[in-house]
Amino acid sequence: MGIFGDKKKREKKKSTNQVEKTKTVERPRICCIDTDKEVISTLEKAGMNLSLGSLGSKIKVPNSTRRENHQLLPNHNFPLNLHELDIFVMDLDSFETIDYNEEEHIRAMHTGKSSYSLLSSFPETLFDPRPIASSLLKEEFYKITNREYLVIAFSSSNYEVEYEPIMVTEGNARRQGIEKHSIYSFWNYIPCQEPKYGKEITVYKSIDDLQRLLEKYKSNLYYNQTFEHPTRWNGGENEKYENYFPLITNINGDIVSYVEINKFNNLIVFPQIEDKANFLLEFLSKIAPSIFPGLFPYSTTFDWRKQEEYWLPNFAELLDDKKVIEKDYKEKLARNASKIITNNKKHGFLHELITETGDELVNAVIKFLNWLEFKNAKDFDTENGSVILEEDIQVDIPEGLLIIECKGIGGTSTDGDCSQISKIKHRRCKQRNAFDVFALYLVNHQRYQPPLKRQNPPFTEHQIQDAINDERGLLTTWQLYQLYDLVQKGILSKEDARNTFKNYGLVEFKPQNLEFIDEPLELFENGKICIVNIKDCSLSINEEILIEKNGKFYKSEIIDIQLNGSSVKNAKEGELGIKLSIPIKKKSILWKKSSR
Repeated sequence: MGIFGDKKKREKKKSTNQVEKTKTVERPRICCIDTDKEVISTLEKAGMNLSLGSLGSKIKVPNSTRRENHQLLPNHNFPLNLHELDIFVMDLDSFETIDYNEEEHIRAMHTGKSSYSLLSSFPETLFDPRPIASSLLKEEFYKITNREYLVIAFSSSNYEVEYEPIMVTEGNARRQGIEKHSIYSFWNYIPCQEPKYGKEITVYKSIDDLQRLLEKYKSNLYYNQTFEHPTRWNGGENEKYENYFPLITNINGDIVSYVEINKFNNLIVFPQIEDKANFLLEFLSKIAPSIFPGLFPYSTTFDWRKQEEYWLPNFAELLDDKKVIEKDYKEKLARNASKIITNNKKHGFLHELITETGDELVNAVIKFLNWLEFKNAKDFDTENGSVILEEDIQVDIPEGLLIIECKGIGGTSTDGDCSQISKIKHRRCKQRNAFDVFALYLVNHQRYQPPLKRQNPPFTEHQIQDAINDERGLLTTWQLYQLYDLVQKGILSKEDARNTFKNYGLVEFKPQNLEFIDEPLELFENGKICIVNIKDCSLSINEEILIEKNGKFYKSEIIDIQLNGSSVKNAKEGELGIKLSIPIKKKSILWKKSSR
C-alpha cells in the first residue's frame, strides 16, 4: 500500500488467501494479519466474517560482497477495504522467511516517470519489511473515521529497522535518506520498555470474565515484551493515563499485557498464547461483545435477558414511556414535514427568481413585487396579447408607471438587452403624454450557476453609464433575493425598497440616512470587540448599529463602551472600545441611523 503498493500483486496474493466461509455473521468484520491457519479455520467455523492480511515476509537477499545491493519492494498484503473493517487481529511474532526473487520486486504495472523502492545493501542479507509495513498499516487505520474499531495484537519483542528509500527515474536512482520504523509503528504510541522473556505472570484484576479467561490460559502463554503505564505531569506530580488498563504483569511487576480504550480506536496487547485459536474464539464470542458492544451488533450471547421474565425493575414503565415518546416524535416530525412543504410553496418564488426564465420568471417577480406591497403589478404581455415587443411587467406607482423587462439568460446581457426597455419607455411616455414612466431591466443572469459564483454585478461600466444617460435602471434577480433578507431583518423598509426601483443606472438596495461611525482597524475577542475613532458621532450602550461587509449589511447592538479604560454609557468622540452583540471581521464598516 502507499507509495510502495503494487495492486496487481496484492490482488494476486489476495486471491490465493481466499477461504470458503459458511454461515457467516456479517458483523463484526475481522481482519487476521499474520495469524496461523488454525486461528483462521477456528474462527471461520464459528461463522465469523474474516479477511486476511500480512505485514510481509522477511527476504534472504544475496548481498554477498561489499558493493552489492538490491532494490526491493515491501511484500505486505492488506485488504483493499481495510477502512470498512471492525476488528484487527495481529500476530507480531509470526512471519516466514523467503528467498529473493527479482521478478517479485519489479512492478508489473506502473504509471509515471518515477517510482520508489527500498535499497538493501551489504552487509544486510536478511531484509525485514515488516516494520515499514507496520507504519503503512497505521496510515490505513487513519482512514477509519468517526466509528469504533479494535486492534488485538499478540506481542513481539520490540525492534527497529533502518530503511533507505530510493527514487528511481529513467537512467537514475536517487537515495532519499535513512528512515526508521518499529514493528509497533502501527499505533500512535506503544509504551514499550525493554524486551524480556518469561512465563511467570500475574493476571491483573480487571473485568471478571476477561480475568477468568486469562487465568484459564495462564499456563499456556509467555511474554516477550514489557510495557509501562504512560503518565502525564499534572499539578506538580505524574498521574497515570486513565484510558490504559494493565491486564497481565510479570514477576517483577512489569506490564506484559494491557488494553487502551479511546472514543473510537481501541487496542489490546496480549502476550504470546500457544492456543490462540480457542483463546480468540472465547474472547471474541463471549468477552469482547460486553466490552465493545458497538462492534458486535448481532451478538446473541445474552439475548435471553430481553425476555419479559428477566426484565429489570421499572423497565416495563420505561418501555411504555419510550413508546409514547416515539409516537409523539413521529407526530411532530409529520407536522414539521407539512410545515416545510407549506413554507416551500409560500417562498418558492424566491428560488424561481434565481433559476427561471420566461413566464415562470415573470410570475416570480410579480409575486416578489406583491410581497413588497406594490399595487397593481401585472403581467402586461399576457394581459395585452400584443405581437409588438412590450414590457413584461407594469406597476402603477404614485409617481406614475414602472415598467420592467425580465430576462433569464445563461450568460450576461448584451448592450441591446439592457437598452431595449428604453424604446418601450419612450412609447409609454408618448401614450401617456407625460414623462412619468420609470424603466427597469431585470435579469437572472448566468442562471445555471450558483448566484455566489456569478459575475456580480453583470453589467459593464459602459452599460451602466448608458442606463444613467437614458434614465433607466439595471437590476439582477439575485439582488431581489438578497433584498428579501434585508427587509425581513429590518435593515431596509419595504417603502425604501419600493422607492429604490425608480433609480437610474445600477440599482442598489442600501439603507438610507446612515451616519458613518468608523472602519475599525483593531479587533479583539474574535471580532466581538473593536477599536473605533469617532468625532461628533454619538454612540450609546444598547444602541442598534449596522455592519457593512462586502456590500452586505447586518444588525448589531452595542453591549459596552470603554473610554480611557472605563465603561461609559455614551460617548461622542475619541478612541473607544466597543463591544458588539455579533462578531465582525476585518474591513467591516460601522454605520448608525442618522438622527439629523
